[in-house]
This record gives sequence, C-alpha cells and structure tokens, in this order.
Amino acid sequence: MSDPHYKRESEKYDNPIPSREYILSFFEKKSHTLHELCDLLVIGHHQKRPLTHRLKSMVRDQQLNCDQRGVYHKFSAKSGMMTGTVIANPRGFGFIALGEGVKDLRLSSKQMQLVFHGDRVKARLLNQRGDAQIIKVIKSIETVVGCLHLEKEGAYVVVDDKRIKHNISIPKINKEHLDEQIVIVKITKYPTLESQAVGEIVQILGSYMDEGVEIDSALYRNGIPVDFSPEALVQTDKLPSIVIDSDKKGRIDITKMKLVTIDGEDSRDFDDAVYAQATSKGWKLVVAIADVSHYVKEGSDLDKDAANRGNSVYFPRRVVPMLPEALSNGLCSINPDVERLCMTCEMNIDIHGSLLDYKFYPAVMFSHARLTYTKVSQILEHHDVDFTQQYASVMDNLNALYDLYKALKHARIKRGVMDFNCIESQILFNDNGKIDNIVACSRNDVHKLIEECMLMANQASAKFLNHHNEDFLYRIHPKPTAEKVEVTRQFLTAIGLTLEGGAQPNSKDFAKVLESAKGRDDENIIKTVVLRTMKQAVYTPANEGHFGLAFEDYTHFTSPIRRYPDLLVHRAIKRVLDKKIRKPSKKMLEIGAHLSMTERRADDASRDVEQWLKCEYMRDKVGDTFNGVISGIASFGIFIELTDVFVEGMIAIRDMKEDYYIFDDLHHQLKGEHTGKVYQLGDTIKIQVASVNLDDRQMVFVPAK
Repeated sequence: MSDPHYKRESEKYDNPIPSREYILSFFEKKSHTLHELCDLLVIGHHQKRPLTHRLKSMVRDQQLNCDQRGVYHKFSAKSGMMTGTVIANPRGFGFIALGEGVKDLRLSSKQMQLVFHGDRVKARLLNQRGDAQIIKVIKSIETVVGCLHLEKEGAYVVVDDKRIKHNISIPKINKEHLDEQIVIVKITKYPTLESQAVGEIVQILGSYMDEGVEIDSALYRNGIPVDFSPEALVQTDKLPSIVIDSDKKGRIDITKMKLVTIDGEDSRDFDDAVYAQATSKGWKLVVAIADVSHYVKEGSDLDKDAANRGNSVYFPRRVVPMLPEALSNGLCSINPDVERLCMTCEMNIDIHGSLLDYKFYPAVMFSHARLTYTKVSQILEHHDVDFTQQYASVMDNLNALYDLYKALKHARIKRGVMDFNCIESQILFNDNGKIDNIVACSRNDVHKLIEECMLMANQASAKFLNHHNEDFLYRIHPKPTAEKVEVTRQFLTAIGLTLEGGAQPNSKDFAKVLESAKGRDDENIIKTVVLRTMKQAVYTPANEGHFGLAFEDYTHFTSPIRRYPDLLVHRAIKRVLDKKIRKPSKKMLEIGAHLSMTERRADDASRDVEQWLKCEYMRDKVGDTFNGVISGIASFGIFIELTDVFVEGMIAIRDMKEDYYIFDDLHHQLKGEHTGKVYQLGDTIKIQVASVNLDDRQMVFVPAK
C-alpha cells in the first residue's frame, strides 16, 4: 500500500516522508514503536529524524499517544492519561508527581502557565523522555497569599510562593488597598496560555514592613494551622493547672532526685530533665520527659489538633505551638520547683559510652534547677566560682553528666558519626522589632551533652518498642543512593581523598573523609559535598536504622510537647507497661508520611521567614561590599554566604562578564574559558550587593571591583 497523499507531501517538502493520514492507517489495529514504523513505512536512515519529529507533532495534536516505553498508540481521550500533582520549580518548569516508585513527568514552562504548584491534574505523555501535556485540572488551589502592587496599568499580586510564577490580576481595588500590602487572594479565573489568573482580595494581612506579617504570610502559604479548635480549647480549660493527687496514682516518686533542665535562655517549654550518677560499671542516666500523653488522650479533640499540626513551628520571636500554651508552657512544661508528671527512661551506660540496659516507668518529678547552656558551660568548662556556688545543690549531678558526656563523645567517634560542625546563624532584634544584627550561633559542650543524653534515651525507646513489636514510628535516616555516592566518590577522588565502602559506604566511611578533610583549604567544600549526598530523615514504622547517627534502632521520645511522633512513642511505651501491646498497623505508615510532611512544611516556613528577614536587613546595604565564601555552584551562577552577617545571595553567570565560564559539575566549579579563572566551593570572594528583592527573597551580588 502506498501513501495516497504522497503528491501533497512532495509539493511541501524536498525529501517527503509519509503523511499523517498514511501513518495513522498503521495504527487501526495495532500499536508500534518507532523502529517498527520505520520498517512498515520503508523509511531510510536519512528520513528517520523527520519521521520522529512528525510523530511528536502527531502526539502534540492528539492524533497519537506515546507511552513511557516509546510505544505509539492511536489517540484515545480515555487511554494514556495519568493523574498526578504538579510540582513547580522556581526557574519556571515543573513536574507531575505520579506517586511513589513512578517516574515524574516533565512540564515545560509553557505548560506551567496553565497550572499552579500543588494542582491535581490529568496529563498525557508526549514522548519517551517524560515530557507531558496538561489535559485537565482536576483540583486547583483556591487562594494564595502575596504582595499587592498598584500601578497605572492595573493592580496585581506577586504570589509569595516562589514556585508559583503567575501574577494574579486584581480588577477591583478599594480605598483600604495600599501598595505593598500582604494580602490573601481568592482565584476567580484560572490562567490560560493567553491570559493571566484573576483574583479578588479577601483579607489584608498587613503592610509589607509590619512586624510579624512575614510570619503570617508563611503560615498561610504553607497551610500551617494557627488557631486551635473550640473543642480542643474546651478540653484544655477542663484540665487542672497543677499536678493533682489522683494523677500521681501508680507512679514512682522521684521528686528527691536532683533532676535539672538545661535549655536556651529564651526557652519557654521544657520537655526534658536529666540526672546522672557514677556507678561501679559507669553511670546511671535518667532522662525524665514531660508526660503529655497523660493529658492528651488518643482520639480526643486535643489529640486531633496536635496530630494535624504534627509539630510546633519556630520563628524568630514567635512560636506556633503544637499544643495550647496552658499545656506547652504550663502543665506539661518541666518548670522549676513544681511537681510534674513524667515518663522516665533510666539507663545504665558503661565507661565506654555503650548502653548496657534500660527501663521505663511513669513518675512524679521535681526540677531542682532551671539551667541554661551558657550557665552550665561557665560551670563545667570555665569553672565559674559564683555559678558553682549558686548551684551547689546540683553540682554532683552536673559533674557526673559531664563525665558521662566525655564517654558518650568517645563512643560517638568510635561509632563513626559524621561531624559536620556547621555554623548556624541567629537573628538579633532591636526594641522596635527590626533586625539589629545577624551573628553566628555557637554550640558549646553543654549543648552536645544534652544532645547525647537525648540520643541515648531515643535509642533506648526504639530498642524497647522494637523488642515488644509495638505500633510506633521510627526516626530513620536512609542510606544515600548508589548514584549520589558515585558522584561524591568521583569528586573526592579528583581531590586526592578516598571514600571507602564500595557502592554502600557506611557512616564511618564518610566520617573518615570528614576527618581527613580537617585543616585543608577545601574543608568546607568537602563538608558541603558530603552533606548533599545524604537523604532526608523521615518517620516510618519500618526500621531502616539511622545512617547519620550510626544507630540500628532510633526514634523520637524526648519532645512530646512539640513533636507528635514523640507523643505516639509515649503511648506505645505505656501500652507495653500496661501489657496492652498494639501490633504494627498500616495506619501508622500513613501517619508517618503525614508527620514527615508537617516537619518539612515547618522547616520550609521557618527558612522562608528567616530569608525574608535577612533580605529586609540587607535592603539598605545595596552598593556595599562584603567578604564572602562560595557556598554553591550551578550552571547559572555562584551562591555566596557573607562572612560577617551570615546571609546568602547569588552572582548570576550573566553578571560575570570578564569571561565565558564553563560549569564543571564533577569538581563543583566554574572555569573561565579564556582566563582560566576558577570559582569553586569554599573559595573566598569579595562582592557588592547589587539588589535585594523581598518578593523573591533573593539578594543579587556582583563581583566587587
């Protein structure tokens, strides 16, 4: 059979290929691959590329479908459709997430004009590479938060979520609406390829520079609940303000034990108290944790609110708590000089820092001192006489804790825990609520002491519940993928370092690399590359161990005031103690996924607010010069963290005009084609602040002259 439209095609093209109609005739009864079509159509080698382009056009025009195996089918509106969630990239393109274990589809910048980040859509595959076309939006976002701009051409809102590139046109403005207000907008008309989205303002959060507006915006944008349900508040009001005698029934009295809390100066909720005592084998360590589960009953309205939130969310100068403040700062907070209910983890640890045995029991406790990291550091590290005398009654405990810490630190090193020793920043505010400075936040031995005590209690909890096959969530940190390990190994080999362990190195292998890097000029580069090799820790009922901490069993037990997974662990421990064990359930898998999500959204919101505040701080420093360190390299530019004020910005490659720079992914560097000048991770650089954009949370730098 020959192509009936050959003459038409030959008039249009010098080297004609089969017509669309003729190609479609081969799909009436059977699907075909490109290779099969070439045979059926008797296509020569020189015509294969034009045929490929024609097939792509036929898929685009809904004459054919293409699946992920590269098989073409006759188009059907009912077949070849895939349903997923749009994941936008700030650079304009996006993906459709189809579900766990299924490869994401890709959306071009043009296709992204039709959807918002988070939309639920139906799409179809355009080619074997995974490019997709939006067919239908099943469910779209209804409201967004952003900054209102009033201009002669009309009003519009720049959406706060940087993954949403659409500006929202606002046709109706009234006298309450001012330029640069932060507003919530209801979408009334969704975007098309020809027109932008349209919306109406339903709430004004405040003026752009009002104190706290950036936090309200982040909370709304990330869907973080702020107000507790009326039912939860009614339950809270019915709780006592102090520990009553009936609540002490069946509990061990440890009020005479010299337990202390050690937290930051500005902490208001105290989850944990600690006590240590030397023994013939090493130390007894007692970690007493606020017994939130006694007051927040499973299935109650309080519990539903806490589960929905998942965790407390921390911002500079503000906390959105998981539990009402009457609980988080009152009845469930281990405040000094008052009795509190607690769940106690009592452990025996040997002189090498190894966990020998452990037991759990509900108790009534009494905090004998509210200490801070700074005060205890002055006592233990700097031997401050005044503080030592002031806290003489708990000095035996503090000295034992410090001795125990030294053993735990040694065990940590022996275990092969990676030590990144990253510097964190702290934002300091003035009396007017504006940023006064951004400084490095240092960690002393006492921070690490408390951390090690909590790690031991968390490990003991996981071992205890694992032994009894209880229904709870592990805190796991999966091993890095073989692909990421190989990329990192290539980089390390190129700079003269060796990552042992084959395709699946353990934590100790990475720890050796970090130890070898100490003192090198490129130490920070190596730390950054290793850190980026790691996966994210999550909550799950499946025990995969904690790679970063080098623990086989690990969970979260020590912060039930601010983390819901810890509350679940407390309930599981009580079930074991009461001999009412609940076997692992499928529901716990769903809960783990939800709580991993709430943790990520809290981190996103906190990070976003911090970046906004840093941009606000830098707005009046445009034109100033600073010293910085290159913290990231990409094909489109270099990221720089300023040395003195701990903010990060970017020099776009288009602004590096002295040469044409080539991106070297393996060595994490940009290299000038003509000058040979190299920019790489960890290099110091002097920059000038070119611009600061609060809408985009971005600082643009240029090389200083």
